[in-house]
Amino acid sequence: MHVRMNMLVGDPARLDEATRYLEGSVRPHVEAQPGNRGIAVLTNADLGVCVIASYWDTADAMAASEQAVEVPRKELTELISGTVTVEHYEAAVFVRRSWPPAGAGVRMTRIDGDPAYVGAAVAEFRKTGVPALMQMPGLCSTQFLVDREIGHCIAVTTWQDRDAMAAGRSVVATLRADLTAVTHTRVRMVEEFALMFSSVRQGDTRSLIERDIELWNTRDRAGWLGLADLHRLELHAPGGIELHGQDAADSIWTMWHEAFPDNRLEIVTLHADDRGGVHEGRFVGTHTGTLRTPAGEIPPTGRILDARFCGVYEVDSGKITSTHLYFDQADVLAQLGPAPG
Repeated sequence: MHVRMNMLVGDPARLDEATRYLEGSVRPHVEAQPGNRGIAVLTNADLGVCVIASYWDTADAMAASEQAVEVPRKELTELISGTVTVEHYEAAVFVRRSWPPAGAGVRMTRIDGDPAYVGAAVAEFRKTGVPALMQMPGLCSTQFLVDREIGHCIAVTTWQDRDAMAAGRSVVATLRADLTAVTHTRVRMVEEFALMFSSVRQGDTRSLIERDIELWNTRDRAGWLGLADLHRLELHAPGGIELHGQDAADSIWTMWHEAFPDNRLEIVTLHADDRGGVHEGRFVGTHTGTLRTPAGEIPPTGRILDARFCGVYEVDSGKITSTHLYFDQADVLAQLGPAPG
């Protein structure tokens, strides 16, 4: 996995406006690019610093997207009346224990050294740093980003909140000193930020499907659409539903969220490999809106639907390309109570 790191420095008073633009406009645009694995935005509101990190399957995918992100980057820089620095890294280590919430604390430790020692630094971080960090209260994830050509590295830790990040400073400082002593590197800078939002997936199919479910549950339509290859997407569902492209995604979203505004998906079991995955789950929601099906409309009944279903996904280049949805139509109708036929 590879990372493009954009660091913007500008007017602190305009940072909120910039982050809204990032989440509402830039994020869907970036996530729609082939090979994208998500985007994370960090800020230091006091100093007017904003870090935008986009994650990619390969270095080629990252390079191919460069032209597509030039205009949004320029607009953001102008929006905060600032400057931007762009860096590129390989995510040599990425371990996640839990998904970080908005407002999470993020510490970035910039480490410099001889390019010949980068491999040793990665191995030492994976061997001793990751196990020690994973035992610390409040840690959500850790990454080790490297530029092997010039020897620059960034150790990234993300914490449940800023209090947890502050509580771990002493222990992390010791781990940092041990790492640099063993690998003949030196710490250039330690920075701390607040996480505005993150849609970054580790890259495996399981995390892609888990993210798909999470975005559905949080009603993040733009983020949910960004996980699919809308040019190739196919949808097959009971009732003779066979749709393609944007229509497929729009129809499944509108049908269920309109009829069951409070609905939630749960994971019963999840199996995945490089080609796709199978999600056995539960759909739970209150029928307070019209359920529009190919066979006709079912007016709101006010009843709670608790239905088992199975979703079969095909995945290519980090995007969902096909979804086959299976559920018991008779059971759904019986729970909602409309007359047969």
